[in-house]
Amino acid sequence: MTNTVHTSALLLERVPVITNTFKEKYLKAGLTYNIFKIAGIGEREIIVCRVLADLLNPKGLHNQGSTFLGLFMDMVVKPFIEKTANFDLSKAKVITEYQIKENRRIDIVLDDGTIFIPIEVKINAGEQENQLADYAVFSRQINVLFGFIPVLFLTPSGYESDETAKDDYIPISFEKHIIPWLVKCLDQEGTQRTSSVKEIIKQFVRTIKSFCGHAEDEDMENAINNLITESKDSYAAALVIHQAVNELDFDHKTCGVFKEQITRLVKNKFPDAKYLVDGESDDQWNCLDIPIGKGCKLRINYDMKSLTVEYHNSKSVPSDIAEKMRKTMSATTRAHNEDWGGDFIWASDKYKYPGLEDIDDDRMYIYELHRIYSKEPQFAADKIVSMAMGLKNI
Repeated sequence: MTNTVHTSALLLERVPVITNTFKEKYLKAGLTYNIFKIAGIGEREIIVCRVLADLLNPKGLHNQGSTFLGLFMDMVVKPFIEKTANFDLSKAKVITEYQIKENRRIDIVLDDGTIFIPIEVKINAGEQENQLADYAVFSRQINVLFGFIPVLFLTPSGYESDETAKDDYIPISFEKHIIPWLVKCLDQEGTQRTSSVKEIIKQFVRTIKSFCGHAEDEDMENAINNLITESKDSYAAALVIHQAVNELDFDHKTCGVFKEQITRLVKNKFPDAKYLVDGESDDQWNCLDIPIGKGCKLRINYDMKSLTVEYHNSKSVPSDIAEKMRKTMSATTRAHNEDWGGDFIWASDKYKYPGLEDIDDDRMYIYELHRIYSKEPQFAADKIVSMAMGLKNI
C-alpha cells in the first residue's frame, strides 16, 4: 500500500507537467482559440443543432453538397435502421425545429419526401414529459407508407430514456457516433481544400469532446494514458486516485454549503427567502428564491451559473420597472439576458461566480467554488444580498 501511495504522489506531480506542456504548445499554435467557447455556445443545444443541421444539409454553407449527409447515413443511421438504405440524398431536406402538434418541435429532421428521420438532441437539458413518445407517434403517422422510423435520441453518452418505450427511439451518442462521423468529414478531400470548413469542424470536435468529459486533444490524452499504463504500479495508483476523486463529490458538497450556510446568511437580510429544489433530473434547480418586491423574485442556483428574475405573486409588472430590472441585472452580472419568455423578466445560465469566469471545466469550477463557499460564506452571501437589494430598490 505504501508503494501505491508513493506512486500516486508521483503521478499527481507528473500529470500537471504534461498538461502544462501541452497547454503552452496549444497557446503558441493558437489551438485554444475556439469560437464555440468564446461565444459561450459550446453546450447550447439550439446552437449545436444548428451546426449539425448545416453540416448535414446538402445546401449548407459548407458547400460540400451531400458528402457529409451521405457519410452520416452510412455511419450513423443505416447501421441502426437498415431500411433507410434507399434514402435519396439528391432530394434530402434538413429541417431544424420541425413543429408538430401542441407546438412541440423536433430538433432535426432528415426528409427525402419518402423517408422521414427525426433526431432529438439532449446535452444538458432533461426530457419533457412524453417528448420522445410524441415524436415517435408523429413518425409513425408520416412514415405510414414506408414504415416506422424510430426517433434518433442523440446525447453525449448515448444514455437511454427513462420516459419512453425502447421501441420508440434509438439511443446514439456524440462520443461514439458524431465525433467519428465528423473526423471522417474532416478526411474528405473537399474539406481539406476548404480551410474555413476544416477549422470549424476541428473546433466543433474539440467542443463536443469537452462536453463529453474528454480531453480536447488526443495527443495530451494519449500522453497521460501512457503515463498511467507504463507500469502495473502506475495503473494501480491511478485507480486509487480515480476512486478518491469520485468520493469527493464537490458538487454535492458545494450544494450543501450553499443550502446550510449561505442561505442562512442571506435570510438575515431577506427573512422570506426560501431554499428549494425545483424540477427533475438534469433540469433540477437547487436554488434560493428571494422576494424582491413588486411581485417579483430573484432565483439563484447553488452553483451561481443560473440566475433569473421572475414574476412571483403577480402576472406582470410595469414595463418601465421590468426594463430597469433587466438593465440592473445585465450591469451587475455582465451577462446577457437570454429572454426565456414566460414568467422570466431576466434570465441567464451563463453567469459564473466573480473570479471564476475563465474556468471552462465544470469540475474545476465546482472545486474552486466549494473552496470559496467554505472559506468565505459571508462574502458569497453578501454578493447575493447586494444583487437582491439592487433589484428591490428599483
